[in-house]
Amino acid sequence: MPNKKNIAEVEALEKRFRENPVVFLTEYRGLKVSDLANLRRQLREVGVDYRVAKNTLLAIAAREAGRPGMEKMLEGPTAVAFSAGDEIVAARTLTDFARTSRILALKGGMLGPQVISGEEVTELAALPGRGQIQANLVGAVQGPLASVYNVVNSVLVSVVHALDEREKQLQPA
Repeated sequence: MPNKKNIAEVEALEKRFRENPVVFLTEYRGLKVSDLANLRRQLREVGVDYRVAKNTLLAIAAREAGRPGMEKMLEGPTAVAFSAGDEIVAARTLTDFARTSRILALKGGMLGPQVISGEEVTELAALPGRGQIQANLVGAVQGPLASVYNVVNSVLVSVVHALDEREKQLQPA
């Protein structure tokens, strides 16, 4: 029979699964409390909620929220990072911390309904951020548009110049 504390925890986790399309799982075994506090602070700065949870409660909450598929990653001490924002920034923050601490292990996660491995989280972190991708897209669209504008503008300038010259020819000397 589940106790009230576990029921409340499952409900809170289920709510987080429903509200956050991006979920990353880590193994924190060996990290000091101060290291975990530092990681939480770094993640909070980029809009990520990081919490330690029991594997069985995580599995139940994910299933109840309609996000199955993470069960095989729920072994050993598990902490979960929930993000509703930029998944690349969240993955990069976790990956950077794992690289510097050499203790934190990335188990994997979920991007929407898609389950990803720890290696895929690392690959995701290597991608340019959402802002950089948007800037690249704007540049890719703006370049050809500027070229079209310049071509049309030069044709119009030529027509206006030709009309000015013709007007000068038609004026009495």
